[in-house]
Amino acid sequence: MKTLRLLGMALIAILVSVNFASCSSDDDEEPTKNDDGIITNQKRLVELTETNGHDTNTWSFSYDSKGRLISIVEKDYDSSNSDITNITWGENTVKESSNGESITYSLTDGLVRSGSESNGRDYSFAYNSSKQLITYQYSDEYDSNTRTLTWENGKVTKMDYDKESSEIITYGNETCKGYFPLMVLSVEDDFKVMLAHPELVGMRATQLPKQSTYKEGNYEETATFTYKLDKDGYLESCTVNNIEKNGSGGITDTYTTTYTFKWE
Repeated sequence: MKTLRLLGMALIAILVSVNFASCSSDDDEEPTKNDDGIITNQKRLVELTETNGHDTNTWSFSYDSKGRLISIVEKDYDSSNSDITNITWGENTVKESSNGESITYSLTDGLVRSGSESNGRDYSFAYNSSKQLITYQYSDEYDSNTRTLTWENGKVTKMDYDKESSEIITYGNETCKGYFPLMVLSVEDDFKVMLAHPELVGMRATQLPKQSTYKEGNYEETATFTYKLDKDGYLESCTVNNIEKNGSGGITDTYTTTYTFKWE
């Protein structure tokens, strides 16, 4: 009987340890992608709010049963109307449509490689061996631009915008679950579908920037970031304090923007 009791206690101990390990594994689970190249085993961004002074803009995100973004509804501070962007998923394509215009992205191996806009603008994307975005280009009959990203230890530390301007990004030790939605906007603020699925351009980063400094000619802008995480470790808010300086180093403007995020 004593032997049986010892065996029973040993089995219980094994089961408890297995269950504990499973819970721990679930909490720290590595992101997994489906056939569309999107992460499916983490919370989704369902709302983003930007507040600058008395002005507030809100973006609401909707998803299909496969976890793919299908629409974004934007409401700005001075309008009762909504701007709706619809997203259509095809075979290795994603199409954004809004206000009679559209852009179609083409994917290979789960990464956006090119894009074509209905107004004639074309996009191209290049990646390093770690599938991180290193070059983003766009061009049309009037304009062209190349943006180059430098990565160090899984973090974007520099972005060069053509030869005229650049941005240096530094980090502390703060990280979050899921990803930092604002990073992809630093490359291109028109990346709508990438706000929900930054993995499509290799920019699903969990490291939180501490400061960024943007320079263009004699102009300089420094942004300092502070964060608040929710109980699950996802980003709940980000406050950005900006200081603009002229060529002589004098401060010309300061302003604060607060972003809040809702995840489900």
